Amino acid sequence: MLANTGIRFIQSAVDQIDLPQRQITLRTAELLPYDRLVLALGGETPQTQIPGASDYALPFRTVADAYRLEERLRILETSKTTKIRAAVVGGGPSGVELACKLADRLGDRGRLRLVECNAQILKTAPEFNREAAYKALEKRQVWIDLNTQVQSLGSEQMTLVYADQEDTLPVDLVLWTVGTAIAPALRDLPLPQNAQGQVITETSLQVQDHPHIFALGDLADCRDAQGQGTPHTAQGAIQQADCVGWNVWASLTNRPLLPFHYTHLGEMLTLGRDSAAMAGLGLQLDGPLAYLSRRLIYLYRMPTRDHQLKVSLNWLLKPILSVLTESA
Repeated sequence: MLANTGIRFIQSAVDQIDLPQRQITLRTAELLPYDRLVLALGGETPQTQIPGASDYALPFRTVADAYRLEERLRILETSKTTKIRAAVVGGGPSGVELACKLADRLGDRGRLRLVECNAQILKTAPEFNREAAYKALEKRQVWIDLNTQVQSLGSEQMTLVYADQEDTLPVDLVLWTVGTAIAPALRDLPLPQNAQGQVITETSLQVQDHPHIFALGDLADCRDAQGQGTPHTAQGAIQQADCVGWNVWASLTNRPLLPFHYTHLGEMLTLGRDSAAMAGLGLQLDGPLAYLSRRLIYLYRMPTRDHQLKVSLNWLLKPILSVLTESA
């Protein structure tokens, strides 16, 4: 995507941001001066609040997390145990999607439970999607623990608290999808932050009192031109990115900056193999048709035709290769 654009791509981690000097120190010790800075570091999955979570639970946020989960599943699936007991902590979109996918993969060997501290899963989702999710979880025999907190985790057990009662259960795998923590490089910066540590922005997505810095995504506390908060979702970040790109250019060319306007385009949710739910813009779908529609939308969102071709070929060939592998 960046070929012949004049954009320099550096694969590294940010070690320090020096606001007075307007420069960034990378982990390689390289210094990058800047005229405009866009903060889009996303977030991390916090695991330090619960004893044992950082040692025994797997987060599910990055590609590296997915590889670790894949390796753990291979070990469990090739073991002699008759039942694989897995728990997903967090009843948001990531937790629900993950629970359905795991249940489909593990099949009759799986014993899945979804742990949620609130009175319902997907508390901010459209009612249609929430009901579809409950049906999908019930169909896959995923046990749902509502109003339940994780007290602690061990190597082969987890302790839950419900109605002031503790219950310790055996478990082989725990997936952690709860919460978002701000990246370490931002935590000590003298920028205006809310109680969760998110950077507070103007409607132009400039950081308050720092017009040369822009922020978007999970790390930003943003209200749009209508005063409504922007959800920390992919579609929110994509729309913010369009606005930030324009406003960075405008600020460098002495043009007026535009206020951010968020447009809710609905919500899509995968619910296991070949099933999904969609609600938004007057449309409600679930099942295989929603799954196909979701894939077509994601294919449309690919940045180039080359990406669209590669992804579509992957989707078409993967089932064929899977059948050939199993028959071999």
